[in-house]
Amino acid sequence: MQAAYSSGSCNQSSKFRCSKQQYNIFLKNFLKANFLKKSCIRTVYSLTLYGKVVDTALLGKEDKQDMFSLMDEFYDNVSTKVFLEDLSEKDHCILLIDEKGDIKGFSTQKIMSLEVDSQKVWGVFSGDTIIHREHWGSLELFKVFAQYYVRYGEQHGVFYWFLISKGYKTYKMLPLFFNEFYPHFNKKTPEFELAVMNSFGNKKYPMEYDAKKGVIVYGGKRDRLKEGVADISEKQLKDRNIEFFTRINPGYIEGDDLVCLTKLTRDNFNKTAQRLFLGK
Repeated sequence: MQAAYSSGSCNQSSKFRCSKQQYNIFLKNFLKANFLKKSCIRTVYSLTLYGKVVDTALLGKEDKQDMFSLMDEFYDNVSTKVFLEDLSEKDHCILLIDEKGDIKGFSTQKIMSLEVDSQKVWGVFSGDTIIHREHWGSLELFKVFAQYYVRYGEQHGVFYWFLISKGYKTYKMLPLFFNEFYPHFNKKTPEFELAVMNSFGNKKYPMEYDAKKGVIVYGGKRDRLKEGVADISEKQLKDRNIEFFTRINPGYIEGDDLVCLTKLTRDNFNKTAQRLFLGK
């Protein structure tokens, strides 16, 4: 696939433009959801990020070095060797570029297919993902992700997002943007979706995946977020989604990942997300 599609920031003129008022309303919802700190809000309009999707094969040596430096700044237990091996397995990479042309964030992606109940299931798996602290609060990365992979998935009909969450901020994207997703704090995961999650976990992480818990258990041998990057306060634990995440993935502190699933279809995005990211 030609990975040339890209998207500018939300305040640029485009087909998917949203007003500053709409954007601020959405950011207030972030705050209510304990997703961001108020200090992050000021960065959204003062610092411009430009997101684009590129084939990983087209990334240069300097690009990879800059990406690893970001990982090393915010994660413990990272190594160049493991990072590059993981990157080589991915198909696409979403890059966030600032006004100076520097990489300030990225997310690696792999298109996957699974056999579930004699059906072929397609989706995208998001791997290493990080945004520099000075740009926390920007929605550019997810906007590019949503626009690109919703469009990509239309060729398959039903197209899933295979998401693994080692921090509550990643998991909180699901209730913030989607109508249906799993696991959910007050909904039982349907049998087919559970089978898809288990099939993904067993295929991608055959030695580490615990199907009973729905968690990838690394035994402390994997990268984990540095202290202070995504710490959870007592106040945040009052949020039922955050409390649920910590309860079913208590090993998140050591870097364990919770396997999550949602459909990347237009009608599965909530109305606010559709307007902001998909131009509806």
